[in-house]
Amino acid sequence: MRARRIAPVGIAAAPAVTGLCWALCAWEARRARSGDRPYVEPLPGSGTVGAGLGNRPVRITWLGDSLAAGLGCDDVVDTPAHLTARLLERAVDVTVLAVPGARVAHVLEEQLSQVAPDTDLFVLCVGANDVASATPRARYTAQLDQVLARLAPTPVIVLSLPDMAMADRMAQPLRSLAGARARWFEAARAQVAQRHGHTISVDIASRPPGLSRREGRAMLCADRFHPGPPGYRVWAERIATFCHELLEPTSRPTLVD
Repeated sequence: MRARRIAPVGIAAAPAVTGLCWALCAWEARRARSGDRPYVEPLPGSGTVGAGLGNRPVRITWLGDSLAAGLGCDDVVDTPAHLTARLLERAVDVTVLAVPGARVAHVLEEQLSQVAPDTDLFVLCVGANDVASATPRARYTAQLDQVLARLAPTPVIVLSLPDMAMADRMAQPLRSLAGARARWFEAARAQVAQRHGHTISVDIASRPPGLSRREGRAMLCADRFHPGPPGYRVWAERIATFCHELLEPTSRPTLVD
């Protein structure tokens, strides 16, 4: 009899608990956006890296959000675009069209129109801001599908969504909820990318083997949200591995004895 009396009370209380949880998350989201923001504007990322290594530089364009733009670095050489270019050990024309705060709709409507027709490879990182906003997952995947179709047949490296539960600028329970929503979006992102033969997905969410979550958080920049140079280096090493596979071998410099 006691269980029968308690159950209706629990059910009646559920909406109030859920409302309280979302109110707390909304307050935490406002708190995370406020306060000290040491990194707001990205560094100018476009330019030639490795000049003199070969005849024609490889042209790589980065699309997406603040992660593609390398927000969180004090020097452009530490951004993922420049780290990746140096790891390729050839001349690379780097173009960064990524903009902090961009969602997949911004890539589709604003960034694609700026793409040079002779680009050899694209790196796309977008979705974190869709996760953090009210973008429905179905709309995100539909727009991502359009972006990848527009970029075909040029090879595209599509970065996974990051581990958003790593950012300790957000307190609990917002951090865990953001991480869960990011994983939900990531499952859909991976399916969309798999449908396009000219794309390869690269995981940037998982930590290197043996690296604890606490050590991973130590790789964040001063805003406690974006990676710092050590974190971007991990990403660049993974990205460069697939760049070598996608780029034409003839575009690599010829060694002279």
